Amino acid sequence: METTPNTTKKETYIKCKKCGTEVFTITNGNLTPCKCGAISVDGSRDLVRVLGKPEDYEEIQK
Repeated sequence: METTPNTTKKETYIKCKKCGTEVFTITNGNLTPCKCGAISVDGSRDLVRVLGKPEDYEEIQK
């Protein structure tokens, strides 16, 4: 009997460093802002676009 390893795919979020909001990167073509408006995320499985200053956000894996 062959077993497959239990692999869990991590999800990627963009976290605003100003307000702490975490926006899921797959937003299905909708521009999703953080609570304070410093960043917005527009993404799909193939491409993620973040609007805002690079120093105002970070990418995190969950």
